[in-house]
Amino acid sequence: MSLMPKHLTKTAVLLKEKALPATKVTFRQWGLVTSLTFVLLSGCQEQPKIAPTVTPTATATAAATNKDKEGVLERVKARGKLLCGVNGKLSGFSYVDDKGLWSGLDVDYCRAIAAAVLGDARAVEFKPLLAKDRFTAIQNGEIDILMRNTTRTLTRDVTPNISFAPTTFFDGQGVMLRIGAKPNSPNSSPSASPSPSSSSPSSSASPSASPSSAPESRPDRPDKDGKSDKDSKSDKPLSKASDESAIALKELTDKKICVETGINAANLESTFKEANIAIEAMVLPDLDSVLNAYTKGDCDAISSEKSQLASWRSKLPRPADHKILDLSLSKEPLSPALVGNDDRWRDVVTWVIYATFYAEELGINMDNYNIFKDTKNPEVSRFLGTSDSLGIELGLAPDWTTQILKQVGNYNDIYSRNITPLDIPRGLNRQWKQGGLLYSMPFR
Repeated sequence: MSLMPKHLTKTAVLLKEKALPATKVTFRQWGLVTSLTFVLLSGCQEQPKIAPTVTPTATATAAATNKDKEGVLERVKARGKLLCGVNGKLSGFSYVDDKGLWSGLDVDYCRAIAAAVLGDARAVEFKPLLAKDRFTAIQNGEIDILMRNTTRTLTRDVTPNISFAPTTFFDGQGVMLRIGAKPNSPNSSPSASPSPSSSSPSSSASPSASPSSAPESRPDRPDKDGKSDKDSKSDKPLSKASDESAIALKELTDKKICVETGINAANLESTFKEANIAIEAMVLPDLDSVLNAYTKGDCDAISSEKSQLASWRSKLPRPADHKILDLSLSKEPLSPALVGNDDRWRDVVTWVIYATFYAEELGINMDNYNIFKDTKNPEVSRFLGTSDSLGIELGLAPDWTTQILKQVGNYNDIYSRNITPLDIPRGLNRQWKQGGLLYSMPFR
């Protein structure tokens, strides 16, 4: 049996038939095979050379990914301080006095975040911001969190690299009525009117400038039930309005109300038009003009966001002469804003806020948190971190909720300390079990 491959044997036979030397053909054939084999082997040897060109790219990508994971939470921990953007001129929410002491609901929430993340509620640097600069400060990384009486709206929610945490104060456009003597009446006191620059927030800071404050978003607005404007002016009772709102509306019959031009004026006009109640609106160009006219006695009432009305009232010579009515002309959910591309940081801020809600729901506050340390209640022990590691999943210490309670308190502690002195009823800011909107997601 021949040891030559079949295809070479066949070639040799064919060539032999043509009288060509078989040995010569065989050498040529083997030369061809040898050359092909060398080329194939060379290709196999050179193939690994492609790998080094891919490896550096993969390494760079992995390095970039690791760098991206170092978000706001890691930066705050490394810095040892929280950078919190605030208003600084709104009593009850964020206000700094002449001694440099900060107070307010927004201020306390900044401290609660610092207590949870750093274990120290004092590790906060407050940065006063103008309304026009607040979102840019978040996007540029100048601040870690914005707590500046900011209304959450659809257009703001979809703004690039901006996100929102749960609402900390449900506000709305309201009306403050003078129930005491007018400043220019014989019975009025000679006290000087406050300067708008020192007692009122700037007009640019008003949530009323928000594109979301449309007339359709008023929670206490009477429903037309599909009727025309003409039908809505009937003498029928306002079936969709609360008793308190109906009473408040009637208190303003034939009153002159100062209001800022724009959405605030539109809200005021449409509400009273539907309620068939006659008022005289004095529409002014900005909030400073509105407050000036009211303090001089040019109008009987003033309309703006309730948080601002309460702050202004606290600065007036006789706060008791002014009553904020239980009436809402718009929805203004004041919510913390933060960078939109950091889910981990948003989770931390979100659950810090929920912790203040849930602690009040459980009956745990700044004064009694110690007595719950050895509780047998699994719900409470899980919340306080004595039986589960919920804090570790957030990147926080197991006792993060205890630090919030110990150094800042629950929502009622925060509200009572800052908002109650302004004589603003909790209203929608009550717990959900009491008819309010404060509702924490489950801690499990």
